Amino acid sequence: MQKNMLLIVNPKAGKGTIKRKLPRIIKNFSDEGYFIETCYTKKDYKPKDILKEHKNVKLDLVVCCGGDGTLNELINAVMSMDYKPKISFIPLGTMNDFARTIRMSTNKIFLSKHINESRMIKSDIGSFNDVYFNYVAAFGAFTSVPYVTPHKLKKVFGKIAYFIVGIIYIGKIRSYNVKFKVNGKEYSDRVIYGSVSNSKSIGGFEWFKRKGVKINDGKFEVLLIKRPKNIIGWINTLFLLGIKKHKSKYFYYFQTDKIEIEAEKKLAWTLDRRIWWTQKQCRNKEQ
Repeated sequence: MQKNMLLIVNPKAGKGTIKRKLPRIIKNFSDEGYFIETCYTKKDYKPKDILKEHKNVKLDLVVCCGGDGTLNELINAVMSMDYKPKISFIPLGTMNDFARTIRMSTNKIFLSKHINESRMIKSDIGSFNDVYFNYVAAFGAFTSVPYVTPHKLKKVFGKIAYFIVGIIYIGKIRSYNVKFKVNGKEYSDRVIYGSVSNSKSIGGFEWFKRKGVKINDGKFEVLLIKRPKNIIGWINTLFLLGIKKHKSKYFYYFQTDKIEIEAEKKLAWTLDRRIWWTQKQCRNKEQ
């Protein structure tokens, strides 16, 4: 019986290397029994546009080839559909945070050749006001680095490009007055960073111990970093982050299925490497 598969490809992801590997990937999927239609994303042609064009096609599987941002666009598109097809992805991004969390191979040829041997898993999805995120919603220190790092720099240096740009931004770290409600309690403080995540890896860095993160437990890992008061505070903050010890006076750390955060001014949030501006956020988990 023929199985219909939609292959959504971001041609710029993975330093643009997908183009020369795509014929073999398509052949591997075809050998696994799929009838494949391939679509390429563009600036004004995103996964939601592609799925809209295929709304009358019964899709057995949707696979995206791209980075974390492309996967986020696909998930937002699927979440708006009445019939939600199974989705998979071939990680081609610079960081591949979600793939690292679920220990997914980044071997593109292997993944396409053994898709029928893959194990389906459920993953929690976060809702951020009226949009969704797969593994992280974050604001503050360094979260803008992926957006100001030139594509040409990433193509040449890979993830090292983020470190280069990040060094430039150290002196530009700001603090934010925020109020937040979580687990029935209210807090107010000045912080330099906040994240609501479902991944041990964020921006290529491992923020949490693997055993503390489960992608389908119905809970977020919430981390807010308080503004250090002096040089000793900065050193302790960086050291504790390095050893992944978050239960400290320098941080707020929770596991929860809902959090509300309100800031004095609009915050630039990154959702799976996509950017959103807002003052008030409410997040829940959906499966």
